[in-house]
Formats: sequence, C-alpha cells, structure tokens
Amino acid sequence: MDEVVQALSDIIKLNTVNGHEKLVADYLTDLLQQHGISSKAVAYEPDRVSLVAEIGDGNGPVVGFDGHEDIVALGDAAKWQVDALSATIKDNNMLGRGTSDMKSGLMAGVFAMIHLKEQNVPLHGTLRLMATVGEEYGQYGAKQLAEAGYAKDLDTLIVGEPSGVNKQLLLQKQIQYMLQSDEAGAKALLAANQTNEQHFIELAHKGSLTYTVHSKGVAAHSSMPEIGKNAITPLMTFYQKEEAYFNSIKDFRNPVLGPVTPVVTMVKGGEQINTVPASADLSVKIRTIPELSNADITASIKQIIAEINAQGAELTLDILSDLRPMHTMADTQLVTLAQQIGEDTLQQKLPLIGVPGGTDASSFLAVNPNIDVIVFGPGNITAHQVNEYVDLDMYHRFITIYEQLITALLK
Repeated sequence: MDEVVQALSDIIKLNTVNGHEKLVADYLTDLLQQHGISSKAVAYEPDRVSLVAEIGDGNGPVVGFDGHEDIVALGDAAKWQVDALSATIKDNNMLGRGTSDMKSGLMAGVFAMIHLKEQNVPLHGTLRLMATVGEEYGQYGAKQLAEAGYAKDLDTLIVGEPSGVNKQLLLQKQIQYMLQSDEAGAKALLAANQTNEQHFIELAHKGSLTYTVHSKGVAAHSSMPEIGKNAITPLMTFYQKEEAYFNSIKDFRNPVLGPVTPVVTMVKGGEQINTVPASADLSVKIRTIPELSNADITASIKQIIAEINAQGAELTLDILSDLRPMHTMADTQLVTLAQQIGEDTLQQKLPLIGVPGGTDASSFLAVNPNIDVIVFGPGNITAHQVNEYVDLDMYHRFITIYEQLITALLK
C-alpha cells in the first residue's frame, strides 16, 4: 500500500462523527512535519481542532485549499458490507464513512502540498491548506478560521468535496436531473469517459437560511379559551403571510442555480388536546441564491413578524444558520485552469454545474466575497450513504490535478 493510500486508510479509521476532529488534526500535524511542513492547530473546543498549513514564497496570490475533518453518523451497521471505519479495499475502491465526504479530498490536498514541497516546485505566492471541524453541522471551523483572518487575503479557494458519480448512473433520469443534464448529454459524457466515474466542476452552490419563529401565548383550559391566548393563531397568520412573500420572490433566479427554494420543515404547538397552547413554533429552511441576499430575506421575515406583533401577537425570530450562496464565473482563471487540467488528467469532459447543497466556502465568502471558488474533488454520491466509498484511481488522479492546478495558479 503506497503512502497516500495508507494515510487515507489511517484517517478513515479515526472516528470523527461530529466531533473528536483533533484525531485527524494531530495525524496531519505529524504527517506534514515528517515532510518538512509546519502547521498551526486552531482549537474550536479541546477535542475539536482545525489545522492550517502554508507553503510558497509569499510573493503573489493566495490559493486556499479547504477540506473538513468531521464525518456524518455511521448509519445502520447491518447494512454496511464492511465495518464503517475499516477502510476496506475492494476492487480498487476504499469503503468506509468519510471516504467520499470528504477525507479523500482532504488527503488529496494534503499530498498535493507535500509533493509540491518535496519537488521544490516554485510557488510565487501562498498555498494555504485549511482542515476544518464541524462542516457537516454548522461550518464551525470554517467560520472560526474566517473570523481569525485566514480568508481575508484568499484570491482563490479549492474545496475538495466529492464531485463525481459512477458513470453508469448517468443513464438514470434522476441523476440526469440532479446533474442538470439530459439523456443525449449523459450519453455523450459516457462515450467520452475513459474512467469509472464522471466528475463535474461545481462553480456555484446555494446558500442556506434556517430559522424558527416562536409564538408565545397563555395557557388555559379548553373550556375557557377566553382567559388564555392561543399561540397557534398568530403563527398561522405568519405562515400565510410568509407563503405570500415566498410567492412574491419565485421569479428570482440564478442562471446556474435556479430559483430560491423555501421549505417549511417543522411545526410544533400545544401540550395536550384540552389545553389552549401557550407556545408554538414554525421552522423554515431556505436555499438561497446570489440574486436575493440572505439579509434581504431576513429583513422581509422580520417585517412580517413586526406587522403581526403590532396586532397583539408575541412572535420572535431565531436564526439558526445563515450561509451565503456561491457563484464563480465560468471564465475565471480558476475555473478554466481546473477544467483544462481536470479533463486531461481524468480523461473525460467536465461540465460546469451548480448544486443545492453548501460547503465551507459560504463561511469564507462571508468575510471575503471576492474569492473565486470551485468545488472539485475525489468521491461520489455515496457520501452520507451506507457503503460509502472512494475510487482510489480517482483519489490518485486528484492529487495530480491539485498539484498542477496550484502550480499554474502560483507560477
């Protein structure tokens, strides 16, 4: 087993389900040190540590590489072909939680840095590797690094999240829809692809605005509702006004991402069937686009609440997450170089797409909106699923892609 596969195997075996990321940070610190690269640990909590490392002469642009150390829950052990933390290799695929999302992407960036350092490749500028905590549940590490100044001078950012799919799945209608393709386009990609996977360069992804509206009432026996205050009633009024607002913004569209996508996801209220409810909550998740900012949406929701409260209601707004969307233009140096280098190395055409799900990029863009970003990495749509895997051929190829892309950006 070569060094790059061994290292990936090592960190897959580290259980970093929504925590304990220090295990990965410590491993990376030692690995980088063995290759003459110093790093800095940035603790979010004692057991949750992000890591930053840099190489280059500092006389030029700053290229960031982002990967997260945490993983999602392991899932039903009975449905896995192997132990979820075993890093078992079958048919040149490594199985295990985090193989696709996204420890393979993280390690591909790490070894690109190591190889560039060891080969004494001249880098006129700075390559900044950022391994973050808590991406899956709030982007805690990326926010912390951004607020600490690590995003302020970034010119470009490569996010090594998975960007592929088993190429045979291109023939499925649902996959074509997800990847913004049709049957003819899918067959053309399939015919031109000399590997097992089809990849895409994600130059845009939606943001996310998540909030809960709380309604306060006064409890009373259901036989005497006049002495109480039903918390559900004003919440229903809010829901209706909110739906009217959502209808008013449906024509906002991004050419890559499409429209804003609002969804009411939870409604809670009351304690028992014979009591006037003293509280009720409504929760919403909105996938946002650059054409209508999260701040503008938030202001409109606050205005609706203010109007209802003026009539005697007691509604309050709790913003749970506020992550901005990302859209990098197709003609930027980062995108054109990634497409040229990627197509040559992966032996396939690489369509440029937008996706609904977000990444750490949102937190970095919050402090520096001028960063050009792509999401492009080894791994596939088995992320978060049982029997998650990464194609080891793709893992090796992405190390080469990152080496060549970083060299071209910092020449």
